[in-house]
Amino acid sequence: MTDLAALTRAYIAAFDARDPSRIAPLLADGFALEDPVVKRIEGRDAALKAMAGIFASCETLSFSARHIFVDGDTTLIEFDLHLDQTHLKGVDVIQWRGDQMAELRAYLDIPK
Repeated sequence: MTDLAALTRAYIAAFDARDPSRIAPLLADGFALEDPVVKRIEGRDAALKAMAGIFASCETLSFSARHIFVDGDTTLIEFDLHLDQTHLKGVDVIQWRGDQMAELRAYLDIPK
């Protein structure tokens, strides 16, 4: 049985480290990323490129989980994200296929 909480923590650590090479093995080939800024991106390479863009857009980044919930093949991350002087709170909903993410939907309040 796959330990989705451990895989979710590995994703959080890799994102916090701004390390696409650690994120890539966690993403399925047909991975889809959805959030209020990028809307929807399909494909592992396109999603990794979008994440690399986030990493390059700021001098400081901190991504941490306040809570992780697991239900079947879905994990929820209640998170805090600091990008330079901007603090965002939100929830990531991750749909897993085995030990890889099939889809990540991020829900957060983007400052206007």
